[in-house]
Amino acid sequence: MIEDDADLAALYLLQLRRDGIPIEHVRNGANADAFVRDRVPALILVDLKLPDVDGQELVERWAGDPVSGAIPIWILSNTMPEDNLWWHTAPNVQRYFLKSKVVLSRLSLEIRATLGLPYGERLSQRSAS
Repeated sequence: MIEDDADLAALYLLQLRRDGIPIEHVRNGANADAFVRDRVPALILVDLKLPDVDGQELVERWAGDPVSGAIPIWILSNTMPEDNLWWHTAPNVQRYFLKSKVVLSRLSLEIRATLGLPYGERLSQRSAS
């Protein structure tokens, strides 16, 4: 996850880790680019407004690389998707979420489904009740 807002990142990390999602966090574009190239994550959650580089620039840079271009990207932004129509043509962007509308438990379920992760004990206990 690439998110420069420390409080928001902490909220996301708490929920997603609680739900058993293996997630790492970086706060800027330079660290994100290095992480993606060194670690090759299974999914990238990216904010578009970063302190050092525009998220769109990162997405386009990764799209041009044979390895990072195969990594699915989900955008998490405060900017309306209608204001960023370019994402529809980005080959590696699958989803666009408006931060103010994100329900973290739902995001967690969608990440699990996308990555084929098993549903953890916490979720199975809830459904058994």
